[in-house]
Amino acid sequence: MRTTIDLPEALLDEVQRTTQASTRREALVIALEDYLRRQRRARVISAAGSMDLDLDVRALRALGNGRRDA
Repeated sequence: MRTTIDLPEALLDEVQRTTQASTRREALVIALEDYLRRQRRARVISAAGSMDLDLDVRALRALGNGRRDA
């Protein structure tokens, strides 16, 4: 998708250097994906302790092995 936006030149240069991207487009895609990954991680972390999964180690190991009997 083509979009025209006015971004600070120095910021674009720094993002491209930091990401080691060969193009500005690639640098922006990397930066946006990283931002979204961090936001998702923050949401998961903020939910920590708010759910009761009622699982034990044996049940988790059984699920990991593809078995249903724990």
